[in-house]
Amino acid sequence: MGITIKELSKISGYSCATISRVITKQNNVKEETRRAIEELLIQYDYRTNIMELRASELRQKMILIIVGDLDSWYYMEMIRAIKRETAKGRYVVVIGYSDNSVQQEEEYVKIAIQEKYAGIIFVNVRGGDNISRLLEQSGMPVVFLNRGIRLSDFDTIRSDNYYGSYMITSYLIEMGHRKIGHLAGNQYSSTAMERRRGYEDAMCAGKLPVTGKSIHVGELNWESGYQYGERIVKEGLDYTAVFCGNDLMAGGLLEAFAHYGVKVPEDISVVCYDDTPVTARAGLTTVGADPVRMGKKAVELLVTIIEGKHEEGSSIVYRPQIMTRNSVKKLV
Repeated sequence: MGITIKELSKISGYSCATISRVITKQNNVKEETRRAIEELLIQYDYRTNIMELRASELRQKMILIIVGDLDSWYYMEMIRAIKRETAKGRYVVVIGYSDNSVQQEEEYVKIAIQEKYAGIIFVNVRGGDNISRLLEQSGMPVVFLNRGIRLSDFDTIRSDNYYGSYMITSYLIEMGHRKIGHLAGNQYSSTAMERRRGYEDAMCAGKLPVTGKSIHVGELNWESGYQYGERIVKEGLDYTAVFCGNDLMAGGLLEAFAHYGVKVPEDISVVCYDDTPVTARAGLTTVGADPVRMGKKAVELLVTIIEGKHEEGSSIVYRPQIMTRNSVKKLV
């Protein structure tokens, strides 16, 4: 038997995916590239190996989802939407759970590049310079969902976090609240920073003070919410309302309040970012963008990149909406 696709890729510099597309006579290959590869196939006496070809074709249809948090319903809805949408184009989804580790994200990216996956969708990535370099050097099709990498030009789909936080904080002010605490996410997250900035600017616009005790930085998880609730009770912080940076922290906060006999909204009002079934069942007033819509759009955008129909990096920003329920008390 002659040369294999992988061997030819090493010799020629063309990807296994491109060579496979030429062999299977697909249309999405430039004519000059097609002619060059066909000449190499003849030169190196290529003989079709069905198993190798099928494996290569499968990798061409594999989309890697890298996600750092599997506890959030919001991210799970995005992933479900991605799975449903990719199935329409006969793509195969592989999920890589990074546990919010930059090093683990890098390892997944290296695997995707080495195995010639079709593309990557990051869901709430931490990212960093190394990942940016790997993606730029490889030309791997990629879309960042919910959070991008700072100072990079990759395609990103996200909620307008600043505007949403400004809106929900302004809503509390309109309801008569003047002492409003904010449970923010860790500052490695650009999303958390935008939400914090929206809160701060709304407070400033309302001529309300933001003191050292106004903002508590957590980890975007249930434990942070519970610990913050304990702190409010034990330190006697006299907030009339609290804005939580996501639904998980809000859930922990509500459980702490229930444990200590603090009633919502009679004793304190609570709102949060991310409108999920968890917050809906709890009757929380929330703000957020539709995760299903964002997940579907991520797939549509990635497929245009894979098929060579999209050239420039872009940012698609969805305007969030407030869902008012019964967790906010109007003050006279």
